[in-house]
This record gives sequence, C-alpha cells and structure tokens, in this order.
Amino acid sequence: MKENIYIILIDLAIFVLIVWFMLTQPIFTSQISKGKELEVKAENLKKHVYTIVEQFNDRIYTNTQMLDKTASYIYNEFQKYSSDVSYQSFEVKDFLDEPIRTYKNVIANFKGSNSCKDGLTVIGGHYDTFGGHAGANDNTSAIAGLLELVRLLKKHPPSCDVQVVAYSLEEPPFFRTQNMGSFHHAKYLYDHKVKVSKVIVLDMIGYFSDEKNSQNYPFPFMDIYYPKEANFISIVSNFSWKNIALTRDIKGVFKQSSNLPVYSMNAFSFIPGIDFSDHQNYWKFNYPAVLISDTAFYRSDNYHTPKDRPEILDYERMAKVVEGVFRVVD
Repeated sequence: MKENIYIILIDLAIFVLIVWFMLTQPIFTSQISKGKELEVKAENLKKHVYTIVEQFNDRIYTNTQMLDKTASYIYNEFQKYSSDVSYQSFEVKDFLDEPIRTYKNVIANFKGSNSCKDGLTVIGGHYDTFGGHAGANDNTSAIAGLLELVRLLKKHPPSCDVQVVAYSLEEPPFFRTQNMGSFHHAKYLYDHKVKVSKVIVLDMIGYFSDEKNSQNYPFPFMDIYYPKEANFISIVSNFSWKNIALTRDIKGVFKQSSNLPVYSMNAFSFIPGIDFSDHQNYWKFNYPAVLISDTAFYRSDNYHTPKDRPEILDYERMAKVVEGVFRVVD
C-alpha cells in the first residue's frame, strides 16, 4: 500500500514538474548581472513617444484622418532606413449605419545578408488607440520601439529577411475580428505562401515599477513563481510545441541582451491575457508567434485611460526590451 502511494506521489510530482516546465519555460541561460551599453537609445524612444502622442493624440478607429497622419509619419520614418516600404490598405464596414472606411498597415522590409531557409521574421505592433486616449504605453511605446528597430536594422543588416509592420485596428470594436490589421497581414502572408520563421508582436513595453506588490496576475497562485514587483518584461504565447520552442529561444536571447528580468508563459488561450494582442491572428494561419509585453492591466491602472501619458514610461528599461528584440534578429 505504501509503495503504491509513493508511486502515485512520484508520478504526480513528475506531472507537476512537466506542466510547470511547459508553462514557465525555465532555461539554464543565466541573466547578465550588470547593465551594458545598448545599441538602442532611450532618448530616441522617448522622442518618438512624445512626438506621436503630441501630434497624433486621438487614434481611435473613427478618426481615420488622424490614423492616416500617423501612418504617414511611420511610413516616412521607415523610409529613412528601408528602401522597401509600403502600405497594406484594407476596407472595413463596422456598423450598418456607418460608411466603409479604409485603414492602413505600414510595412518595412529588410533583406537578410544570408539565404535563410527558416523564412521571414515579422516584428509588429499596433498604432491605433482606445477611446480617443493618447495611448503612450498602449501602444505608442511599441511603435517607438519599431522606429528605433528599423534604424538599427539599417545599421546592422539582419542575417535573415525581416519585415517590420505597424498595424491599424487592434483595439475594440475590432479586437478578435477579421477586421484587425494583423489579421489582414497574416492572411496575406498565408495566401501568398510566404514562409515565416517567427512573429514577434510588441504591445505595451514601457511601464515598470519596483514597488512591492505592484504586479498582479490572472490567478493568485501565480506569484509563487512570477515576481510580485512589476520590474520585468514578459514573453507570452499559446501551448503549441512550436511556440514553446520559440518562447524559449527568445527568452534566452533576452537574458543575454541586458539585465532586465524576463519571464515567460505558454498556456491555453482561456487564461486572460494569453491572446490579448495581434499575435493571435498569426496562430490562425499556423505561424509561430509570441507577444512581448509589460503585462498591461496586470500592473498598471493607466490602461485604456487618459492617464496613459508619456511621462509614466520608463524609457531606459523600454530600451532594454527593444534591445532584446534587436538581438533576436541581429
């Protein structure tokens, strides 16, 4: 009887260990302990955030004029560093009594220096905002990251082909619909049989706090493993094998790119937050995709409010996030 109990307990412990391993992606790569000089410049990120918020402060879906101006700004910045920049336009009719509107994704391509068999790397983030708010963190922080990233890709050409995409229409009322800009982009790649090695979506990468208990989670027990302080960046994806492998690879690069703590989770989409951005649309076409985020409303009550202003962002730590992305594609 005792032997049977021991066997059951051992089996249970092994099961828990396997689940924990698949959920949290522990890796043996050590985090570098000291800060180092980064290619990414925090002052560039700050300049882009303030410029976009001050010049294009209302990027709600109904304000297509402001969205077009924002897209033009992104396009012009992309053109400074890439010779292959384009719009992907798509039409949306949201409600019966409203007109058909045209929206734009902005795309910059960088040719790889090697002939990579794995396929294209896509890095994206949305530029629309919720409710007419300035959206400094959600999601101007990611757009600033993309603009700094294209500068570095010009300076340091990637080994494999990279496509940087600024999406329109991530926010409600189009979230989780086929009207999202990222859905149109993912479908285009699929329809044209483009091979994609990985997709990295940035959504809210600029808010951090060292205060105790500043970080929350969907379930209370998660703070047993994950930090109680909002001082880290997260890498999130679903429970597929290819995304588990991708998460591990990116996490390892991030740990060696800076001293910013990085945590990850691969889980089923019913856990709130796992599919809360543009990366979900690439899963629909069987492309490996992850979300890089500061965890949004799990650490900040500025989310989707007028308080989401440029002065609340930590540009130094934000630079370390973008540095990690750059090192993944470098």
